[in-house]
Amino acid sequence: MRVAAVASALTLAAGLAACARSTAMSNTDSTPTTVLRVENQSFNDMNVYVLPEGSTRQRIGTAVGKSNVNFPLPRRIVPQGVRALRFIAAPIATPTGEVSQEILVTPGDTVVLIIPPV
Repeated sequence: MRVAAVASALTLAAGLAACARSTAMSNTDSTPTTVLRVENQSFNDMNVYVLPEGSTRQRIGTAVGKSNVNFPLPRRIVPQGVRALRFIAAPIATPTGEVSQEILVTPGDTVVLIIPPV
């Protein structure tokens, strides 16, 4: 099963593999790791942020142009149960970027963020 969300602008698209579960687990915590997979199809290097509901944006990392990268999300962002998240991809040296639609994420999910070419 696959649920997809597309941002209102053409420069950002996001999808959630709702049934996908990561096999990576910490030895001290039984909560599965949640992964953000960024597929940057643009030539621009992008700073990637997560925007949890009711919180300020938190930088996850940089996705180099024309590359794919996996970012494990900190457990404080997806602690237990379902959490609504938005993601932001902003070209380096710019303060703002496109914001994805709200995506429901549970621990262990793999969220796929696709940055299309511009």
